[in-house]
Amino acid sequence: MPLEGEGGYFRFLHLFGDSAGCIYYLITPSDFSSLHMLDGDEVWFFLEGGKAEQITYSEGGSIKKRILDSKNRNCLVKKGEWQATRLIEGEYALFCTIMSPHYEDKLYHAPERRLLELCPELKEYTHL
Repeated sequence: MPLEGEGGYFRFLHLFGDSAGCIYYLITPSDFSSLHMLDGDEVWFFLEGGKAEQITYSEGGSIKKRILDSKNRNCLVKKGEWQATRLIEGEYALFCTIMSPHYEDKLYHAPERRLLELCPELKEYTHL
């Protein structure tokens, strides 16, 4: 299913009690994970496909970039960090993500204009 707001496609896999949830997440060249922040930690696992670039940003800090692919298969995005992930090679990338606490819409935050004015280079990681 399309993931409204963030972009990409997801399929819910499993809920682990009240503490965590797991999804498949797919990005393509035209539909990527737009800049957002979550109120919980999220672990990413690269499963297959092309190379993806993931950025994280904490206000007042700098943009950190990492590659997710068959050589760099997992990472942790800590709660309160801004994040975005886009394809840089190939036709798609498939991930599994686990979030704790499990995802609810109220835990998702889209960037406000103030953030993009503070750090204009983040705009290229949004659907704006």
